[in-house]
Amino acid sequence: MEIQVTIAKNNIIASSEIDDLIFMSSPKEWEFKEQQIIQDRLVREAFHFHYNRNETYRNYCITQHVNENIHNLDDIPVFPTSVFKQLKVHTADENEIENWYTSSGTSGVKSYIGRDRLSIERLLGSVNFGMKYVGDWFDHQMELVNLGPDRFNTNNVWFKYVMSLVELLYPTEFTVSDDKINFEKTIDNLLRIYHTKKDICLIGPPYFVYLLCQYMKENRIEFNAGSRLYIITGGGWKSNQSDSLNRDEFNQILMNTFQLSDVNQIRDTFNQVELNTCFFEDEYQRKHVPPWVYARALDPETLEPVADGEIGLLSYMDASSTGYPAFILTDDIGIIHNITAPDPYPGTTIEIVRRLQTRAQKGCALSMTTAMK
Repeated sequence: MEIQVTIAKNNIIASSEIDDLIFMSSPKEWEFKEQQIIQDRLVREAFHFHYNRNETYRNYCITQHVNENIHNLDDIPVFPTSVFKQLKVHTADENEIENWYTSSGTSGVKSYIGRDRLSIERLLGSVNFGMKYVGDWFDHQMELVNLGPDRFNTNNVWFKYVMSLVELLYPTEFTVSDDKINFEKTIDNLLRIYHTKKDICLIGPPYFVYLLCQYMKENRIEFNAGSRLYIITGGGWKSNQSDSLNRDEFNQILMNTFQLSDVNQIRDTFNQVELNTCFFEDEYQRKHVPPWVYARALDPETLEPVADGEIGLLSYMDASSTGYPAFILTDDIGIIHNITAPDPYPGTTIEIVRRLQTRAQKGCALSMTTAMK
């Protein structure tokens, strides 16, 4: 079946299973075991795609004593994200790379990820897919206020670009320029939308949302949003980590400032520049991994998968990228939960606990990076 999908005035032909999945489906369609079957098939296809087209990745697989004939997904070699700080690894031809996106560089060295048009379109599809965890609106039923720049002024910084993509889904006002929030414009737009019949979505990094709350408190601005406002954060606290709040404290400030009806109106998202999919929270504030991504927690020293619910080093295999092999080993320590029925949202969720801290934990990842040289 061939389906024409129109996004941002660019037409792509979604004729494959993964494109039907990303662009045409919704999160509640499959049981956990069905998701595993889909995941296995799509990730295997992506592995063969990159193995046969990307000499750098194929040579890396050879150093890991892996050929094209894998037995299961855990056999697939993953890049430590530090590789993307040292090499520009791409499967698409250079003339097909639409842009080189960078990490924010809070650790001092930036990653560079080249994406072709299909990878970017699928990223947008993942945002649209994830928004279905939040609500099901037509574009005339909701407007967004984005505490960030539009996608033409992100300077290729990835998390800013990802957050800007919602403009392609719903009418959006951007109220940040040169990393400075225009608080008055933000409040004016929130009030303007409130006086229509539309729902409102406030989106931005948690630190900027926190600064808006502080501004409203200092200026005694009340906003009784009730059930009509959703707040979506993403990108973490970055260089403002010293001001970061735990999730319960952050939720409470937002509940009080905007007089929200329910804490489930607050959702966080997860993405990193080396990952081509955005993970959204459900109403219980659990971050879901879509079926086209295989997520694992690994023992930091042996890099063997740990049991469901145990803490480990997070690794992802993202089948949505054609521009580069999105098979990555991250610097995040976290927990994978596999959720089955009768839960209303069966599937895989991630819980990020902290970043890698010790030399011992970083040892295996560093040795894998050395294999690339």
